[in-house]
Amino acid sequence: MRKIRILALIHGGMTSHTVRVTAIAKALRSTGIYDITFSGDGSHMKIVEDAGFEWIKTELVSREELFSRIDQNLATVYYTAENYEKYFEIEKTLLEKFRPDIILREHFREMAGVAAKRTETRIFDCFVQKATLSPYYHFDFRPEKLPQWIGLFPERFLLFAARLIENHFRRKNSRYIRKKLKQLGLYEFISIDGVRPDLTLFPDAEELFELPDADKRFCKHIGPVIVTGQDPIPQWLEEYKRDKRKKILITKGTTGEYDQTNLFENTFNNAKYAVAFYSVQDRKINDFYGCNKFDIDSILPFCDLLISHSGTGSNYLAIKHKVPMLVFYDHFEQQINAVELERKGVALRLGKNRLDRENILTAVEELLNNSKYKQNISALSEKISHYDSLRSAVKYISEGFENFKKNSPDNYRGC
Repeated sequence: MRKIRILALIHGGMTSHTVRVTAIAKALRSTGIYDITFSGDGSHMKIVEDAGFEWIKTELVSREELFSRIDQNLATVYYTAENYEKYFEIEKTLLEKFRPDIILREHFREMAGVAAKRTETRIFDCFVQKATLSPYYHFDFRPEKLPQWIGLFPERFLLFAARLIENHFRRKNSRYIRKKLKQLGLYEFISIDGVRPDLTLFPDAEELFELPDADKRFCKHIGPVIVTGQDPIPQWLEEYKRDKRKKILITKGTTGEYDQTNLFENTFNNAKYAVAFYSVQDRKINDFYGCNKFDIDSILPFCDLLISHSGTGSNYLAIKHKVPMLVFYDHFEQQINAVELERKGVALRLGKNRLDRENILTAVEELLNNSKYKQNISALSEKISHYDSLRSAVKYISEGFENFKKNSPDNYRGC
């Protein structure tokens, strides 16, 4: 009996997105019953290669084009009137050629989910999705880009308006996915986000992002997928550990779009703190450690504070090592993360409009001198330590696929 074929569909332009699916694929491969190939593009496909997987180069909207739209929308619009038919055909042709039993897809590959639903090629569709981007998560705060005068309205009105805004943007961003499903007569798979997967895995802690409305038969929190070791352990680690000053790590991941290097250099120019700076591009900043790429996981255990763009990877690493956070954000997904972290009492947040030297230093003093942040993040770290995310992912995918075969006997081609 041949192995079960999985086609892992990623964008490849964002580190944490690529790392999550690659880690799950490695766990599936270790069982010996799955044959896995990747499809994607972008600068981070080397992560896939280094994990020992082959991949198919697939034409996708570039990372640069994706981020160029963030300034125009609360959430990024991927499919447009001009490109949705093109990308559906790309995904359909890929699935017809590769003929997988399962697709394991991340964000920006939704048209593959549509192609997988066609009755002549019915494929088990597993979607790895951030909990905050699912239709079951409802934000209840004012997005950064809305006018400040909105806050003059009563809170009850604002919450109602927030739901309307949220649903409007979900429908707007998914309208061409839903349009394609209607063209194919696949009405039963239409959701507010576009196409409904057979299984959704949330690589998040339910304690941080609870989704009470989600159907837990098909929607599973697997816990944070934390993968480290892509970057080298810095040669200056021992020197940093011996430094008697309060230690701060500053990092901006691949989903942080704007470069605040000059701001942080000017903010921490008095050598009061031992600052380690993670930078994708090598640079030299006086009195800063690093200023290049290094293994964050090896530094955080010795830090008193993390300053980051509120990306998923850095957030969960800080929680793992019980390090309070000062978080800033460029776009809406990061703002959602920042709001939840601040609500849990483990972080303070600064939007772009408040990100200046004075506010940063005020927040840093509060986070370092008020013990409640350290206590809160230590408690949260203990709460989410029970997750075994990769084992859970393998379990849910295996069980979901078996149920899928039993319940779709006419459409499933079989192994």
